This record gives sequence, C-alpha cells and structure tokens, in this order.
Amino acid sequence: MASSFKLKTMFKNYIKIALRNLSKYKGYSFINISGLAIGISLCILILTHVKHELSFDTFHEAKDQIIRVQMVDEEGVMAVTPSMIAPSIAERAPEVEKWIRLYEPTRYSPIIITIGQEKFQGSSFLYTDSSFFDIFSFKLLAGNPKTVLSKPKTLVLPVSTANKLFGSIDVIGKTVSAQIFNSIVDFEVTGIVEDAPSNSHFKFDYLASLTTMSKWSQLTDTEIQSANFYTYLKLNPSASLSIFQSKIDRFVKEVVIEQRDVSLSLIPLTDIYLNSEAEFDIAPMGDKRTIYGFAFLAFIVLVIATINYINLATARSTRRASEVGIRKALGAKRSQVIKQFYGESIILTVISVGLALVLVEVFKEMFFNLMGKNIDFNLLTDPDSWILLFEIVIVTSALAGSYPAFLLSSYQPVKVLKGLVGTNASDGAMRKGLVISQFAISTFLIISTIIIFQQTDFVMSSNLGFDKESIVVLPARDRQLVQKQDLLKAEVLRQPGILSATYMSNIPGKVFGGYSAEHTPGTESVGIAAGAADKDLVDALGIELIAGNGFPESEGYTLEQGYVYLINETLAGKFGWSPEEAINETFNVLGNREGKIVGVMKDFNFESLHSEVEPLALFINPNMYNYLMVKIAPNSTSQSLSALANVWGAIAPHRPFEFEFLDQQLNSLYQNEIRSRNLLSLFSIMALFIACLGLIGLSSFLIERRSKEIGIRKVLGASITNIVGLLSTDFLKLVGIGFIIGAPIAWYAMEKWLTNFAFRIDIGIVVFLVCALIGTLIALLTIGGQSIKAALANPVDSLKSE
Repeated sequence: MASSFKLKTMFKNYIKIALRNLSKYKGYSFINISGLAIGISLCILILTHVKHELSFDTFHEAKDQIIRVQMVDEEGVMAVTPSMIAPSIAERAPEVEKWIRLYEPTRYSPIIITIGQEKFQGSSFLYTDSSFFDIFSFKLLAGNPKTVLSKPKTLVLPVSTANKLFGSIDVIGKTVSAQIFNSIVDFEVTGIVEDAPSNSHFKFDYLASLTTMSKWSQLTDTEIQSANFYTYLKLNPSASLSIFQSKIDRFVKEVVIEQRDVSLSLIPLTDIYLNSEAEFDIAPMGDKRTIYGFAFLAFIVLVIATINYINLATARSTRRASEVGIRKALGAKRSQVIKQFYGESIILTVISVGLALVLVEVFKEMFFNLMGKNIDFNLLTDPDSWILLFEIVIVTSALAGSYPAFLLSSYQPVKVLKGLVGTNASDGAMRKGLVISQFAISTFLIISTIIIFQQTDFVMSSNLGFDKESIVVLPARDRQLVQKQDLLKAEVLRQPGILSATYMSNIPGKVFGGYSAEHTPGTESVGIAAGAADKDLVDALGIELIAGNGFPESEGYTLEQGYVYLINETLAGKFGWSPEEAINETFNVLGNREGKIVGVMKDFNFESLHSEVEPLALFINPNMYNYLMVKIAPNSTSQSLSALANVWGAIAPHRPFEFEFLDQQLNSLYQNEIRSRNLLSLFSIMALFIACLGLIGLSSFLIERRSKEIGIRKVLGASITNIVGLLSTDFLKLVGIGFIIGAPIAWYAMEKWLTNFAFRIDIGIVVFLVCALIGTLIALLTIGGQSIKAALANPVDSLKSE
C-alpha cells in the first residue's frame, strides 16, 4: 500500500514538474506543440485519402471473385468488349457463376429525362443485365434484387436521383421517360438503391434493364467488331485465375480471332481503379504512383515535424543540467530522472496529438474538397487513425525523450554544479544534422511543387493544334435534333457574337471511337481513332490543313456519293504516304465506310498530352453527330450565351439548355496533376512553416547560449552588422547543405514523374535558383530578427555575471 502511494505521489510530481516547465517556457512549448500538431494532422488527412484510394471496390462481398474482361489489340488494352463475350464465355466455362454487361449510352451524349412537365439532362445512365445485384453489393432499399432488372423497360434509381426527380424515394411503380439517342423509352421504376459509395470505380444515376434493347436481350449478337460493353464475371471461389485465363485464350482462338485479331485479358475488380491502364474506361481512374507519392509526402511532413520536436527538445534539455545535478545530489536515482524526461516527452506529445485531432476536424472538409473527393471520415470511429496516433505518441516520445533522459541522467552532480557539462560538441552536430534534414526535405518539396506547377501550366496552356478558347459545346444528338441539325446550326450562326459552328461525333478531350482502317479491301488494317464531323470543322476549330481542300463545301453532298476523309499526318505516315500522296487515295474505316481522302490535317492533340498523337480519321456522317461546337467572339460571352439559349429554346424546347466550355473539358483531363500540385503546395508551405518554427526555437536557444560571446565581441568593437552576419552565416550554411542534398533528389523524382507526359517541359536551372533564393530569404527572415535583437542587447547584461 505504501509502495503504491509512493508511486502515485512520484507520478503526480513528474506531471507537476512537466506542466511547470511548459508554463515557464511558453514560447518553446508553443513552437514544439504546434509544429508537431500540424505535422500529425496533415499526416492523418493525407493517409485517410490514401486509405480511401486503396479501398476502391472492397465493399463488395464477392470482391475476390469478380473480374473484368478487357480486350487487347495492337493499339493496347481496352476496357470494353463486344456484347457476346460474357454469355459466350459463361457457356464454355463452368467457373463462371454469374455475368453481367454494362452499356453506357451517355458516353457520347446526355439523355433527356422527362417527369411530367419537367425535363432534366441526365448522365451516368447504365444498361445492365438482371444479375447486377447478384454480383455487386450495392444496397437495394426497395425492390427484389432478383427481378428488379429482369423485364424490359425497368429502372432502378439511386436515392439522390429519386429525390431529384420526385422529391421522395417512395417511387416504386412510377414512370420515368428517357430520350436516348433517337428513341424515347418509358421506364417503370422497380427499385431504389443507395448511392454508390465514393470508393466505387463506377457510379450511376440511372440503372436500366438491358433487356430493353432487344438485340442484346436475346443474346443473339455475334458481332465482334463493335466493342461497347463493360463485361464482369463472378467466378466460383475455387476458380484459378490462371487456368481460367487459359480457357479464355482457347475461346479467343476458336471464336473471336476469326472475326478480329484481338485477345482478352482479365483484371480483378479491386485492381481496376489503380491498375487498369485501359482505354475507354467507364470513369476516370486513379494513379497508384500518385497515391504512393502522397503516402510518401505524409511520411515526409511527419518526419519534419518530429525532427523539429526532437531538435528543440534536445537543445533545451541542456539548460536543465543544473536541475538534474541538484536532483541527483538530493538522492534522485538515475531511473527516476529518466522517467521524468520520458514523462514530459509523453505529455508534450499527447497535447500535440490532442491539438492535431482538433485541426483534423476543423480542416478535413476543406482538405478533401481540395483533393476532389467526398470522403465520409469520422476520426472517432476510425481504428487506423487511432493506431497511427498511438504509434506517433510512442515513437516520438521515445525519440525526443531518450537523448535528455539518458545523457543528462548520466552526468555526475559535482561536474554539473560546477558547470563542466552541457557543451558537448556532438550535441551541436546532431542538431545541425536535424536542421539540414528539415531543409533538405523542404528543398525537395519546393522544387517538386515548382516543376509540377510549370508542367500543369504547360499542358493547360499549350497550343494543341486547334482553337480551344471560347468554344461552347452543346449536346445535340436526339431524334428531334437529328431532323433539325441544319436549322439549328443556321439559326445559331445568325446570332450576334457567333463566329462559327461545327458538328462532331466526338470532341477533343473526350474518347474518340476505336476503329480499324485499311487502304483497300484485303490489305493490312491498322488501329485508329475516328469520328464524324461536318464541313465547317477546319474553320471552326482553326485546324491547319497541310494538303488537300478539306470536306466538300457543296450543300448537295450526301453519303450516297461515298465517304470523304480528313486524316492526320500520323495516319498518313502509317500507310507510308506523304501528305500530298494521301490525297484521293482510297480509304476505308471498317464498317462499310469506303471513300476517298480529301485532306490531311496537321497533327493536333485530340487527347491529353500524356500520350502521343494517334492516327485519326474524320468523315462526314450527320447520323453520328453528338455535339454542336460554337465559336463565340471574345468579350461577348454573356450576350452570346443568352442568344444561344433563345435559339435553343425555340428549336429544342424538349431538352434543357446546358453547355460546357471546351477549354474547361480539356483542363479536366489533368485533374490528378492539379490535385498533386495543390497538395504539394500545401505540404511545401506547411513543411517550411514547421521548419521555420524549429529554426526560430533553435536559433533563440543557440543565440542565448552565445550571449556572453556576443557581449565580448561588442565590447571589443564588433558592429551590429558583424554580429548579425556572424549569427546568420552559421544557419545559412545549414540551409545551403540542405539544399545541396534535397535538390538532386527532387530533380531525379521529377524527371521520373515527367515521363508520364508525351509532351513535357525541360527542367531548367532557374527552378533551382528560385528554390535556393526562397530558402535563403526564409532563413534570413526567420533568424534575422533574433540576431538583430541579440546584437542590439546591452553587453553589460550578458557579462555582469562574470
């Protein structure tokens, strides 16, 4: 009992001394606690984002049994397959328990949803097979999962869509009228499903029965050439993926290869989001290299904060040598001194963690918005975060407490009280090493941020080979508009502020169809991108023709006269033609589109600058136009949009007037880069801030230790400039060494990152000079104030104790 009371009293005494020291050194305590809290909070937030990205599709109960079938040809991997692939494989492979196909008609044009008199422009409309809910674990709130999609013209709505359309989720049996391409379908609502989680690799606003489309509902489609379906298989738990792949390969040889020279690959469901790398994917996917980079950044920021904490803790600990000497002289054991320092370190760390929790709660929404994610994160119920916090407390407390605990507790009381300890040269070397580490990391972050800013600015402002500014994109494919194409375009061109207009099936930045093309029947075909456009394409988008005269201007031209093609330089080179030689050559985009080449376009970037320019062929076909692109005069945006809205209301009252700007669509191709830039900017600022906090505390401590030296120098005639220069130079050397270490690492990392772009900047010397200047200025501003204060101090105050 007495032993327990003694232990309790001793522990209470440790806490009292720790809190007294915190109160006595308020500035030091603030710097230490706030720096570590900022580092911990940033680490938690970014690791939460990383955890979310790594968790995609793991909520499905059968996640380990679900795979997606992809098609591979000479151009690469495609996420889509022909409609017959899923049922044909299932017939031949007993490993397949269930299969579905997803078809997205809104890939090329939004649908129009009509509820009574209200109209909505819908997106994310998916057709699927009836076994959808047998494979995926999206939670159905109303309806029978076995039958909700079994009949034609049935529809399942997510909660958000039901509320948007009807203001309620009690909508079973109600009718939703959808205009898709050139047909209107009245769907019966048969189910309500929870909105897809944020970590699903595909999401939907409407889920319709594929049996609505009779060609595919009867499973009689044997066409291999057209690939428009996302194919998912659920295998039985004992199935071997390698054995199943061999069966797929046999199926390709027996069935597919006769129609098209392709192969099929398999990818597990949980690998799709970060490892797909397939074209024509159902939604934008993540980048695992970026995710791992984010995790590394989280570690870096935490390391900077921890270094800062340890550096200040060890620097200040030497001021307590006399305290340790007195305690040991009064009978304190070494183990008690060790416990005291560890206890203080734990208290400081726990306070920092508490502040970090507050910062996380305050800034989490802002942070996730910055990352473009809607993450439902509750710190109190997230076990991984608490495990991380516990590890931070243990590791940081141990590292920060070990040095003073074991070093100071080893001092002999007589030497301590005579002032013969506390000036060990190794102490300074360790602190200098920690400062160098901080600024090496800060240098890495600053340089990386500048280069990412330069590259994103480059890709978003590059000349893509066509005009992208002031281009309004209007979705224009449905039954009524097909019949009014010429009227709509003519009326648009009559409006003031409208410079030109053109129809296209695809627009730059969106996926162009993947086709095969040949010179003449029977010759070797090549994979190309292709689409339809009208005769005003070249003028409207400012595309440069380097051979030929472009599409015919005659209003009397019809498809019956034969297809006419504009091809790009790359496609001409594929067939071994010079631009001039390609004119009037026979050309056929497979699918019975034989015609003549009438023009060769200078290569332009119709996809993102991540990839090289691919072969492209454009042809006239009014039946395929999905978009009307309108070039408006600069500085007349509001007037031109108002005029377009009036024309639209008069000619297309059946659908709402909704539009996008082409340059904004193109910029959306670089969302990963923009998010990386934003995050690196935030990390760079925070890392520098934490490093500066540490520099303030450390310089204050070291300048205080040199106060007598400064006093002597002033007595001997040293000027304020001399003293400020002397004190600042020592720290600038550390910043310089940090730069020398961090700069090459940043250069190497950014060179690797830039390989993701076919079109990229060159890393110039200016980046490193700017970084060096930033580091120098920050160090001078951080240290300068305290150096000036020390230089202005009266030397009598520092020397009177001697």
